[in-house]
Amino acid sequence: MPYQVGLDLGSAGTAVATDRGVTTTPRRTGSPAGEIPQVLDDLARRHGEPPSRVALAHPLTWPHEHLEQLRQDLIDTGRPDVLFVPAPHAAALAFDEDARMPEHGTVAVVDFGATGCDIAVLRKQGVFLLAGQPERVEGGGHLFDDLVAEHVIAKIGTHSRELLRSCVEAKELLGSYPEVRIPYVADNGEMREVRFSRLELESLIRPSVGLAVDALERLAGLCVPDVVLLVGGSSRIPLVAKEISARLDIPVLRAPDGATATGALLEAKQLEPGPAQETTVEVPVPRAEDEKPKRHLQTTPFIATGLLALVLGGGWAAHEAMNQPQVHTENTSVRLEAPGTAELPCITE
Repeated sequence: MPYQVGLDLGSAGTAVATDRGVTTTPRRTGSPAGEIPQVLDDLARRHGEPPSRVALAHPLTWPHEHLEQLRQDLIDTGRPDVLFVPAPHAAALAFDEDARMPEHGTVAVVDFGATGCDIAVLRKQGVFLLAGQPERVEGGGHLFDDLVAEHVIAKIGTHSRELLRSCVEAKELLGSYPEVRIPYVADNGEMREVRFSRLELESLIRPSVGLAVDALERLAGLCVPDVVLLVGGSSRIPLVAKEISARLDIPVLRAPDGATATGALLEAKQLEPGPAQETTVEVPVPRAEDEKPKRHLQTTPFIATGLLALVLGGGWAAHEAMNQPQVHTENTSVRLEAPGTAELPCITE
């Protein structure tokens, strides 16, 4: 059965969206021309056939010449013609699928990734169109990793490859915990640990986050968005949403993982919709009565038309009633424990 695929090639992982859901796997190659064929081969083995349509979400900074060369490289290797979807548009499509934005509604997509932050404001006018010139701020997750490593190394006076990996993991854990204890091996061979808090992380990255919020504020001054949608791994850091909320009086939402790939899938399905399911209505056959005969009303074209309309109308009303969302109310309360301290696994010598 034909199926469509939406792809998002992030710096750390590749998000693949199909009707079955979204999966994310680590990147295997650095170039899209090498990564996409491997992903399509995996899908063909899993589904028994290659996808009929592939949509790739890409940064706005990719030039047209680069996209056309990528498309031609894939066609030359026997791959299907790839549909290119700008990443902000894909994220907005995925958001609109659930939120059902009103016509002329606006959304600011803040894509805070590994290498920088891309910001664009889009307005819904049948399709999503850019409202103003997008902006990009250099410095994202990779820069944050370097800042954390430099800070921790300055505190303990030693470094190692294991310590660098632990610093990256600590940065990610601080999105959920106020403090992380990072184990390390001292120069004398003794096993120790150093504490690293969310406050320390925020003090290190606040200048870079501030530059991104400055860019968003400039765009919001030209076209005020109804909502700010956060996309990308670095947007999971609580400081990002906190700084935007403190500066702008606009609701801030965090997009679910794989939202950009989901938006690319939706674009692919719009261009290649699946077969429509026709609704059929069966008119029940009257039962034969063995009892005393009854008078039968003579059927005229007007009466027949009225009966058919009644049956169809009842069937449609029942269909609509079945599709209405069911609301369940539960009088329960959940008590959450206060967040503790995350402890990374010890490093063996």
